Amino acid sequence: MARLLMLGLDGGDLDYIQSRAAVLPCLAQQLKANSLFKLEAPKALSGSVWPTFYNGASPGHHGIYQHLVWDAQRMGIRRIKPNWCYYKPFWQDIEQAGHSVVVLDVPYSFPVALEKGVEITDWATHGQTLPLGCSQNAVRSLLQQMGKSPIGRETPIEKTPQELGKIHQQIEASAALKGELILKLSKEVNWELFIAIFAETHRGGHTFFSDRDEQASVEDTPLLKIYQAVDRALAKIIEGVDADTTVMIFSVHGMARDYAQGHVVQPLMKKINEVFLSKYANIAPKAPLKTNALVPYLRRVIPANLQYAVGSAVPDGVRQWVVEKEIIGGLDWQRTPGFALRTDIRTELRLNLVGREAQGILEPQSELCQQYIDFVKTSFLELRDRETGVSLVDEVVSTHQLFPGQNCEALPDLVITWHSQPPVQRVYSPLVGEVTAKPSGARGGDHTDFGFAIAPDLPPGLASLSHIEDLSQFCRSFLGVSPQKSEITSAY
Repeated sequence: MARLLMLGLDGGDLDYIQSRAAVLPCLAQQLKANSLFKLEAPKALSGSVWPTFYNGASPGHHGIYQHLVWDAQRMGIRRIKPNWCYYKPFWQDIEQAGHSVVVLDVPYSFPVALEKGVEITDWATHGQTLPLGCSQNAVRSLLQQMGKSPIGRETPIEKTPQELGKIHQQIEASAALKGELILKLSKEVNWELFIAIFAETHRGGHTFFSDRDEQASVEDTPLLKIYQAVDRALAKIIEGVDADTTVMIFSVHGMARDYAQGHVVQPLMKKINEVFLSKYANIAPKAPLKTNALVPYLRRVIPANLQYAVGSAVPDGVRQWVVEKEIIGGLDWQRTPGFALRTDIRTELRLNLVGREAQGILEPQSELCQQYIDFVKTSFLELRDRETGVSLVDEVVSTHQLFPGQNCEALPDLVITWHSQPPVQRVYSPLVGEVTAKPSGARGGDHTDFGFAIAPDLPPGLASLSHIEDLSQFCRSFLGVSPQKSEITSAY
């Protein structure tokens, strides 16, 4: 019986692995013994990679770009759920074609698609999007025996050395426990396709990626120790499965030093909107114009260690409320032609369009709308460090042009890519003037647009493996299942 074991490294970076292969023996052996496929991920939308993987289709098709997406009707953010942008993953098709399947911790997937096989969602993912889901009671009992995963939730707040030390221990322990669970399931359950994802490389990259990790060396860093913990878990798994099992190790995006200037975006967008409305619509700003005051104020006055403790303890609903307040708190929609969504290594902007947003003010395709788009693009592209004059923005792209499709309107409209410059406090753009904001220092690393796959040669019927969309077709071809794309079962 042909069996395919797919072991995913969430946020696992190929350059990082190759430059440290000498101290990552399992990954080094896999690279030596198999073919290496470099995979493109959706440009500019790093949060869309896992839905793209399990749909085998672009973000314009599925419309998911984060676990918290914009709801244009309530003018706020909303967590993705089975009744909100659900898609049938490719492994459900494979099960329905008569194959036995096990799936563990694919991020941003919904509980649960498999009826006969084993599927576990959000046991130890980075994002912890939804409560734990499990398709089999016997497996749920196994999870209870093993205990709760120590990885916990990410709290993107600046941390003390003691907090970082504890987080590091938790991530290493999580890698070991994930490896143990994968090995148990591989022996106790019948399967032909087994997909399991390690979240530790993702969490480790966000938390510990440092200037030292940018260097191509084997210097002992906290992040390298996390990769080594995952490498040890991979070695035990591969040694424990049958010799005739085909193993693929893959990643749907990488990780690099976080050089985003996200801290300046909210005050910059405020100035962009004020200046644009005054110049092109003869609308003067209110005096004083409210800003997103509450959450930034709390971030300034509450010590970081207390913020971390509170953020780690509060329910998801409270965390979501905080994120929403950071995005829209204090905005006057009648004076907001555009606004910033969540920002990671890139900045995502959305237009406040009539007919799409419940309180839209820009008529789509109008002259004023195009003037605003041009004004925003120019304001960002001309943005510079006030102290050095160094340019800060690489490009501004339209997601609708990159990702046309039936749900492209659910995506951010514009995405800003930043140059690789350390965070600055004072920025200047000729159209709108100067903005000052303090960097948060919450994350060391963030996502890149490239993944990889380490596997034997392509199975019959698969012409290429060059994009993360191709991974689902790799599985289908390996098991002799007809290629197809998942269909929408519940849209926005």
